[in-house]
Amino acid sequence: MEQENKENRIAKEVLDAYFLFRRPLPENGAIQQNLTTQQIQDELEPMMLISLNDIIQYMSDHEFSMTTEADGSVAWAVWRIR
Repeated sequence: MEQENKENRIAKEVLDAYFLFRRPLPENGAIQQNLTTQQIQDELEPMMLISLNDIIQYMSDHEFSMTTEADGSVAWAVWRIR
């Protein structure tokens, strides 16, 4: 149980660092960068393997919304601060 809590804490720290310059809503000068859960996992993998469910939970907890791409696929709407 203690090991699981430690892993969850570290995963949250990694996600917090990843989203330090990314927001769920547009801000002045921010650029929209739509990302799938898989893309986020792939970018984080060199640091830590975080489950897709943990990423989805984090995105939901931090009020990120989804958007539909031109091809009909769904991605998270992420606003990257320059």
